[in-house]
Amino acid sequence: METANKTSTVAACAQVFRLALRRQFFSRQTIVTAVLLGLTLGITALWAYPMPWNPDPRTSAQLASRILSPLYMGFLLPIICLSYASSAISGERSEQTLVYLLTTNIPRPLVYLAMYAAVLLLTLAVTLGGLAVLCLVPGKIGLEALGVFWTVTTCATVAYVGLFLLFSAGVRRATFLSLAYALMIETLTVNIPGVVNRITVSFYAKSWLYETGKPLDLAPTGAALGLFNPVSAASAQWVLVLASVGFLALGMWLFSRKEYD
Repeated sequence: METANKTSTVAACAQVFRLALRRQFFSRQTIVTAVLLGLTLGITALWAYPMPWNPDPRTSAQLASRILSPLYMGFLLPIICLSYASSAISGERSEQTLVYLLTTNIPRPLVYLAMYAAVLLLTLAVTLGGLAVLCLVPGKIGLEALGVFWTVTTCATVAYVGLFLLFSAGVRRATFLSLAYALMIETLTVNIPGVVNRITVSFYAKSWLYETGKPLDLAPTGAALGLFNPVSAASAQWVLVLASVGFLALGMWLFSRKEYD
């Protein structure tokens, strides 16, 4: 009997996973993400094509410093993550379908974990797939940049998804809170001297890139590097991993305790 109950719970969680994955994929978020990725691909293709006033061939360092680091990592990556993660639970709540899900016999932490897994799988597919296409558009020069960026992109995506899904579990309008964090807090604190910028995911992603991407000359020099004050790549990796685990654990706890209407 106990084995049957466990099997039933696993099957129910798998069904929640499939429903969440399908619901997020066939949504407005996917349309917006596709449009943003298409615009970014267009910009990359125009940049990669030599112009009469700049006929020199492009390099992997230029691709990394002019396209991937500021445009993809600095803007598109957090936008993709918040598009899916911030609407996963708050969207169900707004459409009044979350209450019906919570009335099932599935433990709440497992419901949250199944939704987290679905959102993370979809978001990783989009972010890593988008990164790969962006790196392959200019040709061979993108392969070196792809080798540097994909690991950082993976860890940053996991951290962003955990944070934005936590927002989704906590507030009804989680998308606005996530946008405020991504577009305001991360943008403003990066230029503030000291340790304030260490509250952001992007700080550790950039610190990681600055060290591992030395062949691509990504790190700033002089006073700019001193103001940013990056940590080592190993420290950045540990912080991103621990933050991802912490966001997931806190989200499961909050989702289990909060009363939803």
